[in-house]
Amino acid sequence: MEEDMTFDGDLKVEGNIFGKDGRRHNLTVDGDLKCWDLKCWDLKCLNLNCWNLKCWDLKCLNLNCWDLNCFDLNCWNLNFNAVAIAYHSFKCKSWKARRKNHIIKCLDGEIEIKDEKSFCDKCGQELSK
Repeated sequence: MEEDMTFDGDLKVEGNIFGKDGRRHNLTVDGDLKCWDLKCWDLKCLNLNCWNLKCWDLKCLNLNCWDLNCFDLNCWNLNFNAVAIAYHSFKCKSWKARRKNHIIKCLDGEIEIKDEKSFCDKCGQELSK
Protein backbone atom coordinates (compact mmCIF):
# COMPACT_ATOMS: atom_id res chain seq x y z
CA MET A 1 0.00 0.00 0.00
CA GLU A 2 1.24 3.48 -0.85
CA GLU A 3 -1.74 5.40 0.56
CA ASP A 4 -5.02 4.97 2.46
CA MET A 5 -7.32 2.62 0.55
CA THR A 6 -11.05 1.84 0.47
CA PHE A 7 -12.64 -1.14 -1.29
CA ASP A 8 -16.36 -1.34 -2.09
CA GLY A 9 -16.94 -5.05 -1.54
CA ASP A 10 -14.91 -8.09 -0.55
CA LEU A 11 -11.11 -8.20 -0.83
CA LYS A 12 -9.15 -11.47 -1.13
CA VAL A 13 -5.37 -11.20 -1.18
CA GLU A 14 -3.32 -14.31 -1.88
CA GLY A 15 -0.41 -12.99 0.14
CA ASN A 16 0.33 -10.07 2.45
CA ILE A 17 -0.77 -6.45 2.79
CA PHE A 18 2.08 -4.15 3.81
CA GLY A 19 2.83 -0.49 3.28
CA LYS A 20 5.54 0.45 0.80
CA ASP A 21 8.93 1.03 2.50
CA GLY A 22 7.48 -0.17 5.85
CA ARG A 23 4.91 2.65 6.08
CA ARG A 24 1.42 1.91 7.34
CA HIS A 25 -1.84 3.28 5.95
CA ASN A 26 -5.56 3.01 6.68
CA LEU A 27 -7.58 0.24 5.02
CA THR A 28 -11.37 0.20 4.73
CA VAL A 29 -13.12 -2.81 3.17
CA ASP A 30 -16.89 -2.52 2.76
CA GLY A 31 -17.18 -6.30 2.86
CA ASP A 32 -15.01 -9.25 3.89
CA LEU A 33 -11.19 -9.24 3.95
CA LYS A 34 -9.03 -12.36 3.56
CA CYS A 35 -5.23 -12.25 3.54
CA TRP A 36 -2.10 -13.85 5.00
CA ASP A 37 -0.30 -11.09 6.97
CA LEU A 38 -1.61 -7.56 7.43
CA LYS A 39 0.12 -4.44 8.79
CA CYS A 40 -1.83 -1.17 8.80
CA TRP A 41 -2.90 1.73 11.02
CA ASP A 42 -6.70 1.71 11.02
CA LEU A 43 -8.67 -1.25 9.68
CA LYS A 44 -12.44 -1.33 9.23
CA CYS A 45 -14.18 -4.34 7.65
CA LEU A 46 -17.07 -6.74 8.16
CA ASN A 47 -15.34 -10.13 8.40
CA LEU A 48 -11.57 -10.54 8.69
CA ASN A 49 -9.72 -13.81 8.12
CA CYS A 50 -5.92 -13.60 8.26
CA TRP A 51 -2.82 -15.29 9.64
CA ASN A 52 -1.00 -12.47 11.48
CA LEU A 53 -2.53 -9.08 12.16
CA LYS A 54 -0.64 -6.00 13.38
CA CYS A 55 -2.61 -2.76 13.37
CA TRP A 56 -3.35 0.36 15.40
CA ASP A 57 -7.17 0.44 15.46
CA LEU A 58 -9.32 -2.53 14.44
CA LYS A 59 -13.09 -2.44 13.98
CA CYS A 60 -14.89 -5.44 12.46
CA LEU A 61 -17.81 -7.80 13.00
CA ASN A 62 -16.09 -11.19 12.88
CA LEU A 63 -12.36 -11.66 13.32
CA ASN A 64 -10.64 -14.98 12.66
CA CYS A 65 -6.83 -14.97 12.86
CA TRP A 66 -3.85 -16.85 14.25
CA ASP A 67 -2.10 -14.07 16.15
CA LEU A 68 -3.48 -10.61 16.91
CA ASN A 69 -1.51 -7.55 18.05
CA CYS A 70 -3.19 -4.15 17.99
CA PHE A 71 -3.63 -0.91 19.94
CA ASP A 72 -7.45 -0.70 20.04
CA LEU A 73 -9.62 -3.75 19.33
CA ASN A 74 -13.39 -3.40 18.88
CA CYS A 75 -15.11 -6.36 17.25
CA TRP A 76 -18.19 -8.52 17.42
CA ASN A 77 -16.80 -12.07 17.54
CA LEU A 78 -13.10 -12.81 18.02
CA ASN A 79 -11.69 -16.23 17.10
CA PHE A 80 -7.92 -16.70 17.46
CA ASN A 81 -5.38 -19.49 17.71
CA ALA A 82 -2.97 -18.70 20.56
CA VAL A 83 -2.36 -15.00 21.23
CA ALA A 84 -4.66 -11.94 21.27
CA ILE A 85 -3.14 -8.78 22.73
CA ALA A 86 -4.48 -5.23 22.72
CA TYR A 87 -2.44 -2.41 24.19
CA HIS A 88 -5.03 0.26 24.98
CA SER A 89 -8.59 -1.11 24.70
CA PHE A 90 -10.12 -4.52 24.05
CA LYS A 91 -13.88 -4.72 23.42
CA CYS A 92 -15.77 -7.65 21.93
CA LYS A 93 -19.09 -9.46 22.17
CA SER A 94 -17.43 -12.87 22.42
CA TRP A 95 -14.02 -14.49 22.05
CA LYS A 96 -12.77 -18.03 21.53
CA ALA A 97 -9.24 -19.44 21.52
CA ARG A 98 -8.39 -22.59 19.55
CA ARG A 99 -5.60 -23.60 21.96
CA LYS A 100 -5.97 -24.42 25.65
CA ASN A 101 -2.75 -22.59 26.57
CA HIS A 102 -3.77 -19.31 24.89
CA ILE A 103 -2.95 -15.74 25.94
CA ILE A 104 -5.59 -13.02 25.81
CA LYS A 105 -4.66 -9.69 27.37
CA CYS A 106 -5.28 -5.95 27.35
CA LEU A 107 -2.11 -4.34 28.65
CA ASP A 108 -3.48 -0.93 29.65
CA GLY A 109 -7.06 -1.87 30.48
CA GLU A 110 -9.56 -4.67 30.87
CA ILE A 111 -11.17 -6.93 28.29
CA GLU A 112 -14.71 -5.61 27.99
CA ILE A 113 -17.45 -7.98 26.85
CA LYS A 114 -19.97 -5.77 25.06
CA ASP A 115 -23.73 -6.26 24.84
CA GLU A 116 -24.90 -7.43 21.40
CA LYS A 117 -27.16 -4.37 21.11
CA SER A 118 -24.16 -2.03 21.33
CA PHE A 119 -23.02 -2.71 17.73
CA CYS A 120 -24.45 -2.02 14.28
CA ASP A 121 -25.29 -5.35 12.60
CA LYS A 122 -24.13 -4.03 9.20
CA CYS A 123 -20.85 -2.22 9.86
CA GLY A 124 -19.82 -3.35 13.34
CA GLN A 125 -19.52 0.21 14.66
CA GLU A 126 -20.41 0.79 18.28
CA LEU A 127 -23.80 2.47 18.69
CA SER A 128 -24.21 5.36 21.08
CA LYS A 129 -26.92 4.95 23.70
